[in-house]
Amino acid sequence: MSDLKNILREEYKKKKRLISPQSLMMMIEEMVDVFQDTTAIATGYALVENDSRETDPTSEEQTSDDVTVIRRPIVKITELWGQPGKDDRAIMEAMMKNIRGNTVQAKIKSVNDFLAKEPKPGQGDISEVMSYLIFLDTFASIISDYGAAVSGFLFEAFLAALFGNTSIQVDDPEQVGAKGSLPIEDNQLWMQLKQCKEGESSDECEEWGIVPYSLKVLRQNGPVHGSFKNLVDFFLDPAPQRMSDSITYLIVIKEAEKKGGKFGKWTGSLVFYEFVLTRQNFLSLIGAPKSVPIFGYVPFTVSSKKKQSIGVAIMDDGARKSLAQVKGMPLYQTEAGQPWPDGAPIPAETPVKRLQQVGEREVASAKLFSPEEYERIRGEFTDVDISRQIFASLKDTKGYGSKVAGGAQWTVTPKVYMAEDNFRGTIDLRPEVLKQKAEEYTQSLNASIVAIFNALGALSDNINSYFISGEKSAGSEAITHARILKDEVNKVIPEEAIEKQAAE
Repeated sequence: MSDLKNILREEYKKKKRLISPQSLMMMIEEMVDVFQDTTAIATGYALVENDSRETDPTSEEQTSDDVTVIRRPIVKITELWGQPGKDDRAIMEAMMKNIRGNTVQAKIKSVNDFLAKEPKPGQGDISEVMSYLIFLDTFASIISDYGAAVSGFLFEAFLAALFGNTSIQVDDPEQVGAKGSLPIEDNQLWMQLKQCKEGESSDECEEWGIVPYSLKVLRQNGPVHGSFKNLVDFFLDPAPQRMSDSITYLIVIKEAEKKGGKFGKWTGSLVFYEFVLTRQNFLSLIGAPKSVPIFGYVPFTVSSKKKQSIGVAIMDDGARKSLAQVKGMPLYQTEAGQPWPDGAPIPAETPVKRLQQVGEREVASAKLFSPEEYERIRGEFTDVDISRQIFASLKDTKGYGSKVAGGAQWTVTPKVYMAEDNFRGTIDLRPEVLKQKAEEYTQSLNASIVAIFNALGALSDNINSYFISGEKSAGSEAITHARILKDEVNKVIPEEAIEKQAAE
């Protein structure tokens, strides 16, 4: 912004001279290059034709019910956020630096604290307010304005910029040294690994590092799926940049309205869960074959008249239960082992055979492991520290060698990832909520700050219209907003401060 300040300073020195429309237009022309080179980079305002998405929370009118709403920068959403060293990444990091929290859960909490707070007029911090409003505007746009695949991809880049430092979005196996399979990690996020307890200094306990993350944006009650081979290869890969001792799954659920037992339209709320997968808990979470009851027919004498039941079995606790495993099997047989005639009553005191649970449970075949494979591997996974050599036994399973297109898929159900310990919070992105908070926080800011951002946005729009679209009337509007911008900048940044900074 230094070039802009220089221009404004020069105009300030000319304040005793009459400023004509022609001189102001010359000033605007000078500012076009400045805005393109600096302001668009510093604030996100782009001198391009307007993007008028109806769902964009930033598109509200500048005033609503006599409450002035600050004009937020229109952020260019880009996958370049995912890579350190890119200009777009640096811009977004600067915008997000005031989002407090050193973990996903902590950042969600800080966003909710911002939404729950009732700001006091005139006491707002412009840096903090703009960071949170831009976070909410951008996140809402990523989730609501794009299809599922694109939304997930942009969310990964957004997370990398949000956590900053050496955080990256992983979209190329070479970034993490993956060999022979696609990477399962979508991000490597720089975050706090250990927090200090009361009385401990940060030098004693604080620990930071890179954490591999896989991101899943799902519909309500959607299961988590993934490639079994790629997941096994992740834990076997010794490449140091792979960070392959654990992988954290971030599950983002688009909460939906429930109607008639089915889920419908997205409510605007996002629910976050995390679970960590390691070599130690792998078998308990991924693809363990289900155990099923063992049923058979045993002698039984009815005490009163009975009717035949199809698909019903007697469990070992005496409960009657309809089960898929016994579908089509009658509850009663004759002593000779023939089904009791359907619908025919069984006289009291008649000796028959009844279907019931006759043993404990047996392991059924699963798509990732056969029962024999599972028992063998479970017997090997006995150490607390399961080495890569032991873990390599998973390569000798039918799931790893699957010929199915894309390989065998593992599944984690909502019941597993929605466990209480995995819950990380919710964020409400309804447009009406974001609009209301923008109005409330606008009131907390210095009036000149609000005027500067609004005049800057209007000036950008009118310069577009005047120089690109040839709308002559926009030139007059540009003059007005350039004057407002100059006056309000001089209020917030006094001439003395500008001169001092220039001298330094």
